[in-house]
Amino acid sequence: MRKSYVEIFFDEMNDKLFVALIIFVQVIFVFQGLDFADSGFDAVFYSRIFNAPASVQYNFMYWFTGILGGSWLRLFSGSGLLGLRLASVLLTTGTFAITYALLKKYLHTGPLRLALLLIILFLTTSIKEINYDDVTAFFFVCAAWSLFKGLTNERVFLLFLSGAFISLNTFSRLPNLLGCSLLLAVWFSGYLNQRPFRQILYHTFLFMLGFVLMSIVLFGLMKWMHHDVIFFQGLQLARQIGGSQENSHGIFSMLKMVVVHFGEAVSMAIVVIVLLWSSSAAWRRIKTDLPGSVPFLPILKYGVLLVLTAIFIYRAKKDPDFWFYLFLFYAGISLITGFLIITGRQPKNLRILTTIGCIMLLVMPVGSNFALMTVGKYAVWIILPITVDFLLNIRALSSRVIVSENTRQSYEQVIDIKHMTGLRNSGIYLTLIFILSVTFYYPYFDRSNRIGMRYAVNSPHAAHIYTSQDRARVVNELLSASTRFVKPDDYVLAYDCIPMFYYLTDSKPYMHNSWVWLYDDGSFREELYKSLDETHICPIVVMQKRSSIGNNWPDNQHENYQFRPLAMEYMRQFLKTYQYSQVWENDFFSIYLPASKTVPPTKNIGF
Repeated sequence: MRKSYVEIFFDEMNDKLFVALIIFVQVIFVFQGLDFADSGFDAVFYSRIFNAPASVQYNFMYWFTGILGGSWLRLFSGSGLLGLRLASVLLTTGTFAITYALLKKYLHTGPLRLALLLIILFLTTSIKEINYDDVTAFFFVCAAWSLFKGLTNERVFLLFLSGAFISLNTFSRLPNLLGCSLLLAVWFSGYLNQRPFRQILYHTFLFMLGFVLMSIVLFGLMKWMHHDVIFFQGLQLARQIGGSQENSHGIFSMLKMVVVHFGEAVSMAIVVIVLLWSSSAAWRRIKTDLPGSVPFLPILKYGVLLVLTAIFIYRAKKDPDFWFYLFLFYAGISLITGFLIITGRQPKNLRILTTIGCIMLLVMPVGSNFALMTVGKYAVWIILPITVDFLLNIRALSSRVIVSENTRQSYEQVIDIKHMTGLRNSGIYLTLIFILSVTFYYPYFDRSNRIGMRYAVNSPHAAHIYTSQDRARVVNELLSASTRFVKPDDYVLAYDCIPMFYYLTDSKPYMHNSWVWLYDDGSFREELYKSLDETHICPIVVMQKRSSIGNNWPDNQHENYQFRPLAMEYMRQFLKTYQYSQVWENDFFSIYLPASKTVPPTKNIGF
């Protein structure tokens, strides 16, 4: 079967050159885009975990991620956001290297490299700074490598190490406890290799022993750093929010989103398969019944590709989340392919790897309020290369449907090698056009065209980071005004989706959380007055006037966005009770100061 030019290109590429390509694709995108939400949420956590951990209590659900990020900032002090982005590049490259080493023995080189590059391109739509999803993917792949090598090479210490990596992953993001489901791969391997039940139990014991002992070590480290009380307070808060049905981070809402997204993924894959199958049948019928049309079919084929290319480029410019449709297809087809490989007659080791890849895809999105849209692309490091390799090595397909009623009718559909080669080449081309179009236009949550992103923010923490002219302008105006009111380590209440403000001004979050939008209404009010009780300080308040998530702020004047009414009412009551006055504003931000900075305990009447 003839390979596509892209497969040949990746097949013949030197290993060092391919690694350089992977790094280059990541690095070229780190200099543009300034997100005030997720990026600020992570950056503040890292900058405060060692010197004011209580101020970022909410983030302690990702405690070990904070330790890694905070250590990086201390090791490379002054590197700022750019340093955190380069840390993400380093970690992602490590994840890539481990995955490549794990799969290269079992997959063809060209499809493996193509799939890994596709994952890197998907990740260009994500948060640029090192974050808990980066760390989750890295530790999960480390656990997968250790587990697989331990099972296939009978090196039992690696099973212990795999459990230890899942423990590290759990303390990096609490829902990663579901990574213990990798034990299913242990049992499946035992079944395939007909191991004695006692040996399977021994392997399970080693995995869990590694998990438990590493958890004890990490908790000891947490206690030594005096983070344990804050950690359990954070757990209590997470449980409170998780039980809320009104919060998008509630357990019910997150589980529902996971089910919906996987349902959409499988549906999308089935629709595409049916569409391709029907198109192929129509194409074959035209060639058979209308032989005179054969010379014109190449024109029709390239015309269709040209139209689809134009549609993809246009939609990518109009809809920054357009990439998600492509990802849903690949997630769905990965699950279908995984099922076929696991239940089929493929080599045992490939079936074990596929099982591990499917577990990673299914469990990692659990615990995210946007499921596959945010975490999904970090969860396909293993299963997507297996799927791409499987699809690109299908030589031909055939089916026969017999309908028997009054008469017997037979329908036969055949996609021969030549036709399959054309479909494969077209699929590779359209996939790359699709994801490259989205990658080019928009950085994460800074949805202005990259071509215009050449304006800097006047903060040493944001050195060498460029955004649109209007965003740079309103942020610089805010930072300039803030120097008159906010000093380093001052308590500030930034309302409600602008945690980056704390990082750029070295101020401290007032409500144990830099991103107060994450609280439901009841938790917001409780944490607001709880902070007042603890500090007896009325903080400086910085408020945004419009949405700062997933748009081109501040140029979103016509966006139909409303703050949550009840939380906003609590905020207004607080400002009124403690006699705040507005001292500065521009077209996107405003600053409020209290009549008195300190409040005696007896004067706290809000809680």
